[in-house]
Amino acid sequence: MSKVFRKSDVCLNCETPLRPEDNYCPHCGQENNTHKIPVKHIVLETFEDFFHFDTKLWNTIKTTFARPGKITVDYLEGKRARYVPPVKFYIFISFIFFLLLGKLSDHAIDGSNKKRLSIKNEKPTASITLNELLGNKKIYYSSDSSDVRLVELEFNSVDNLQQQLKRLKTAPDRVIDSLLISEDIDTTVVSRERLRNMLSLVPESGKVFDNAKPDYRVYGKIRFETKEEYEQFKEEIRDYSDEQVDSLLRSKGETVNWFNRQMMKKLAKLDMKSKDDIKELTHAILKSISLTMFIMMPLTAILLLLIFYRRKYYYEHLIFSIHIHTIFFLILSFVLAIQVFISDSIGEKLWPWAFLICLIYLVLSLKHNYLQSWRKTITKFLLMAVPYLFISLLLTFFAVLYGFLA
Repeated sequence: MSKVFRKSDVCLNCETPLRPEDNYCPHCGQENNTHKIPVKHIVLETFEDFFHFDTKLWNTIKTTFARPGKITVDYLEGKRARYVPPVKFYIFISFIFFLLLGKLSDHAIDGSNKKRLSIKNEKPTASITLNELLGNKKIYYSSDSSDVRLVELEFNSVDNLQQQLKRLKTAPDRVIDSLLISEDIDTTVVSRERLRNMLSLVPESGKVFDNAKPDYRVYGKIRFETKEEYEQFKEEIRDYSDEQVDSLLRSKGETVNWFNRQMMKKLAKLDMKSKDDIKELTHAILKSISLTMFIMMPLTAILLLLIFYRRKYYYEHLIFSIHIHTIFFLILSFVLAIQVFISDSIGEKLWPWAFLICLIYLVLSLKHNYLQSWRKTITKFLLMAVPYLFISLLLTFFAVLYGFLA
């Protein structure tokens, strides 16, 4: 885009004398232009900058997938004008990745916020699966899409639970189907019949109902006997001082320390049945994990320095680390985009392939960047994998913990 300069004899920024041919100040670099900038100019300049970035981004992504590791080699050799700078590239891609990951978590939370069959209008305070009602252990997962043992009932009293069971035993197909759908179980004739058969085996009374009582537990040994005490505590905890929290911990036989104090205050305020509370907590954890990556990349560069030490300085390993983490996020963002905007089931099937592609890409990049034999590259990759996984899991644990407590 051509520019029309209305020049001044003196720089308007630093007052350095200027010659008629000076389009920019030789001292501070500001443009020698005195006219007021119209809106049209601002819009055109914005689009020019955007498409300039877009061209660099396209060149960066194209080279990234066409020749693994080349953008790092080119950058270290000084061929940088054609590519997006490493940190800028990482920030751009990681922003998209965590934005999509947040969207996916929101969809999952909304999908799990299912309506349960309930007799009373009171908020459920406990839940139990049909398998537990038959005296068996709780099953958390099954590969069988018609496994009705996973069906879970929420209740606020033993009487409420017994009423639900009585009603379900004679419920029409549409009610049975809604219960199956709430647990993502196939609504087939077989599943419906299995559920009815299991419901018929649940006794109307017995020892199993002795354990089916609402649990007014907050954290550790902090629990209350009645719903009224529990709700009063949830209301008052927001105004508790640290001394009051410590006093409650002592009265319940719990150890008094900073961690227990923070856990109790957080869990007391958090409603795990509220999707808004869960979303807020999830976003806080994701934000914490995203910040952790700024620690993970320099640590990865140290690993590379120790293992691929030959003829390279630390900053060269750091550039490689930034690039490789960016590419990982880019590959995983494709899968997230498919899962969020196209099909959740297709996206789930693509995750193993995405991780496999990331591993293959890493090995190819190591080979191209460090110019060692395939045997040495693969051996050093395996040597790096163990401490890398350990560090990443450790940092993720602390990130989740910090995100929860923050």
